[in-house]
Amino acid sequence: MNKIKLSFVFLVLIFSSFNLNAHQISQSFSNWTVENENIMAVFSVTSRQVTLLPVLDGYSDNLSEQLTKHLKKNIKVFINEKECNLAKDIPTKITDESSLKSLLNFKCSENTGIMKIENNSFFSVSAGHIHFARIRIGENDWQETIFTSTQKDASFSLSSGKNQRSALQIFFDYIKLGFEHILSGYDHLAFLLALLLITIRLKKVLLTVTGFTLGHSITLALAALGLIQPSTVAIEALIGFTILLVASESLILDDKSQNSFTIGSFSFLLILFILSILFGGIISPLTWLGLIIFTFSYSMLVQTKSDAEYYNPGLTLIFGLIHGFGFASVLIDLGLPKDKTVTALLGFNLGVEFGQILVVILAIVILYMLGKSSLIKYKDYLFNFTAIILIALGTFWFIGRAFSLQ
Repeated sequence: MNKIKLSFVFLVLIFSSFNLNAHQISQSFSNWTVENENIMAVFSVTSRQVTLLPVLDGYSDNLSEQLTKHLKKNIKVFINEKECNLAKDIPTKITDESSLKSLLNFKCSENTGIMKIENNSFFSVSAGHIHFARIRIGENDWQETIFTSTQKDASFSLSSGKNQRSALQIFFDYIKLGFEHILSGYDHLAFLLALLLITIRLKKVLLTVTGFTLGHSITLALAALGLIQPSTVAIEALIGFTILLVASESLILDDKSQNSFTIGSFSFLLILFILSILFGGIISPLTWLGLIIFTFSYSMLVQTKSDAEYYNPGLTLIFGLIHGFGFASVLIDLGLPKDKTVTALLGFNLGVEFGQILVVILAIVILYMLGKSSLIKYKDYLFNFTAIILIALGTFWFIGRAFSLQ
């Protein structure tokens, strides 16, 4: 047990140098307004993305010039296939320590028909880059669209202001977005792996994944539709907690009834609750009390590993509600197409499911192959090592996000 404790502390120290954000998606944003022949776009991107551009465009004196040079070559607007003129001056400023904004102004010779935006920015340096755009034409409603490495243009009617992409095209756009979102969300993947430490029996895995699916589908829809507006930073912290709890019970519990899991989890949360009162944090006192009551009640119910396996589907249903709010963050940032809301939401949720199923299948296949190899004699060591890594990650994400340590 002393070795386990030392390993845990060592891993937490290593992870403390990492970014608390578990989603490292390459992305950028733009807001477009169209008034007669004048088109204005505000393009936003992180500084980290701009630092990749010298490989493609050569070095500039500063990040602002680097971004300006890149956008001049890669953002174009057409009205009825006639290219609009981009103003030579593109004001670009660093809005904070981590992002830049550029203002692009286009002058067109026509103001009726179809407007097409061509966006080739950043895809050459990051094939998985996603650009989210919001467009408003005249007094029409805002429209949302996505640009990817395989979909670099979007067309809009200048009379109705509507996106010309079909419902089927938008459906597949959002499937890809959901798929990439979960595969780039290391905290969600860590939670799925923690679940497999409780059981890898096929029936139980199916029930567990089903519970997780039901849970996150409910809150994903509620948050994306704006019916519930949770605190994003608090949700991110609670996602870390879900990993920590599941990984801890997989390591601590065994076939004999014991109270170490109850005492340890209760004491841990009580200490954090007291620290949050003394030093503050992003989780409210009421939420801390809820966590303490839930964890204590659950740990009293789950005394052995077989208990954990039995109640795992119910636990993942509850924790799925938390992860659903996390999945919805990208849709909250972008917004759903107003006239194709259900289509986009369904596509995104299916994309998340496809990614989730892929991860679970790959994990089971790897475990099966390890079981057939000579490494089977080290299975207890591998199991404990994996659990320790996940506990360390969960602790790092939970405490780091709850107390805004970065």
